[in-house]
Formats: sequence, C-alpha cells, structure tokens
Amino acid sequence: MKNELQEKLYKDFPLIFKQKDLNIKQSCMAWGIECGPGWEPLIRCLCEHLMWDPKAGKKRENPPVAAQVKEKFGTLRFYVDGGDDKDQDIIWFAEHLSGSICETCGSMGQDVHQTQGWVRTICNSCDDKRENDWVKELNENDF
Repeated sequence: MKNELQEKLYKDFPLIFKQKDLNIKQSCMAWGIECGPGWEPLIRCLCEHLMWDPKAGKKRENPPVAAQVKEKFGTLRFYVDGGDDKDQDIIWFAEHLSGSICETCGSMGQDVHQTQGWVRTICNSCDDKRENDWVKELNENDF
C-alpha cells in the first residue's frame, strides 16, 4: 500500500495498528499493510466498525489489534489479536467483499476479476495497464 495511505490508517486507528512499530520477530505488522491502494477504503471502513461498540454507543477502548494485513489468493486477509465473534464476522465480511474490489484502483462491478497465476483481484482497466507495462518492460530489456 502507498506509504501515505498506510500512515493515515495508522494515525486514524492507533489502537488497531499498535503493533506497527514492533520488529518482525514480534509481529507481521512490521512489514506494513501488504496490499494495493484500492482496498484502503475497505480497510478504513473495517477499522471504523472494529472501533465501534454498538452496545455502549461509543468507541471501544480495547479493539482487536491488527497482527497482519495483506493480500492472499486475491482477497484481503486481516489477522487480529483479540476481538470476539462479532469482530470476526465483520472481518470475514470485509475479506469477502475484497474479492469484488480492484486492489489497484478500488473500482467495483462486473469488470473486476481474479487473474490467473499470481491471483489478484483487479479490474479490466488496471489489468490492461499492468499487461501493457509488462510488455513494454520486456521490449526495453530486449532479452
């Protein structure tokens, strides 16, 4: 994820991302949020829901803590320490939604699909650009 988007999430949800400064032996959050910028709004929405306590009608003091956030097999993975069944349901829903949102630009709709090989969820437009950039790079390197 672009550094400025990641830093904004860290700033807006410090309780959820408090493992970000730990080393790689202590937490996978040391690698940062490992997905494309198109999923930033989804992650932001997920964090807002994880921060809210509907019973008390206020922000939670002890929300689940992100242990790793990444893309795997074309969908979001949001692993946490702590939380309850409601939190796991919210996380599962966001992970499921990510399979229909372009990881690169965030578009949704019928043109979003999963690529073959290294599985990514991407829209036709971003996929075409990615393929054109790849072909251009091959031509420039002239193997």
